[in-house]
Amino acid sequence: MKRIEKRNSIFLVSSSTISKIGDILFDYANNTFLAGLNLNSLALVGIYQTLENLMGIIFNLFGGVIADRFQRKRIIILTDFLSGLACIILSIINVEAWLIYAIIIANVFLAFLSSFAGPAYKAFTKEIVEKDTITQINSYLQTSSTIVKIVVPVVAVGIYRLIGIHGALILDGVSFIISSLIIFLVSPIVEEIRKKEKFSLRVIFQDLGNGFQYMFRQKKIFILIVLSALVNFFLAAYNLLLPFGNQMFPRVTGGVYGTFLAAEAIGGLIGAFLSGKINKKLSINKLMIFLGLSGLLLAFAPLLYQVSCNLIILALSPVLFNLFLTIFNIQFFSFVQRDVDNEFLGRIFGIIFTVAILFMPIGTMAFTYILKSNFEYNFLIIGLGVTTISFVFDLLFRMQK
Repeated sequence: MKRIEKRNSIFLVSSSTISKIGDILFDYANNTFLAGLNLNSLALVGIYQTLENLMGIIFNLFGGVIADRFQRKRIIILTDFLSGLACIILSIINVEAWLIYAIIIANVFLAFLSSFAGPAYKAFTKEIVEKDTITQINSYLQTSSTIVKIVVPVVAVGIYRLIGIHGALILDGVSFIISSLIIFLVSPIVEEIRKKEKFSLRVIFQDLGNGFQYMFRQKKIFILIVLSALVNFFLAAYNLLLPFGNQMFPRVTGGVYGTFLAAEAIGGLIGAFLSGKINKKLSINKLMIFLGLSGLLLAFAPLLYQVSCNLIILALSPVLFNLFLTIFNIQFFSFVQRDVDNEFLGRIFGIIFTVAILFMPIGTMAFTYILKSNFEYNFLIIGLGVTTISFVFDLLFRMQK
């Protein structure tokens, strides 16, 4: 890795980590505040989370268009700075009734900004390092993200008790602004010349249409996006059933849910580390092997339960499941970043993010009716479903050669 690439990688990972800390702390503080209000708290939290997802569904596609038409560095700086400013403004509201509505509105605003920042962040990676280094920087980003997900929720409990909702919001704002300032220090090594024609609503939809046309022409990219949709469909079932671990495995002593979450984190960290060490240009067929292994190892959970009721032994399944799934995810995004033309990269990621958000709730609703929370072979069904998908799509990719 060249010196400028190392410098860019450090700045991007640092900015992404600090921004992620702000995101998690913002959600924790707001969810805790809303949940502790009154009997209508559940409805308020539901509105808070639903509107956030709705913004992603509506605006991710347009965020991809903007990421392809304007400088991605500026988009990231602006969205992080505005997110920080919104949090700081929110922190000065002292009337509880106003703060409730302001939190929901601010979350919608931050979700709107995230719809533009997400595709820009993913596409920006291709501008700051060479193609051969993309997988490595994605591994760093995934590692830092996993560590933040483990550490920040634990720390957030103490922070919220110590400084309350207003202090937490100020801290959120500062973290977002610091994140935006760090991006200033990144020096793109491959920066595309943006289009200079007049920007309008017609141009937005024209660009969006061109993005879909490009996706359909690039058969491998199109198949990968369909694959990601189906994987998210089954992952929704896994996330839905995870809190019911003790019902699925009643003979196990201890909290299955918490242990599985910790096991996932461990597997994710190992997977992120290994992904940076394996072949930098992993073939799609090998990618399908990692996906198939992740499903197969999840399917082993109920089989391990039949052999032993030891929680640690049972937790080996989510460790290995998330290890291979993390490698698949990092290599998946790296493949897209390497192979998609820079001109269309933002729009392709906008489509990927939209598909991901759409298929998670669809999967949740579908598996709510298909599976029972106390059926011990749930993970066997979900795991075999993922493995089957990997085999089917492996054949599809081989037919493309």
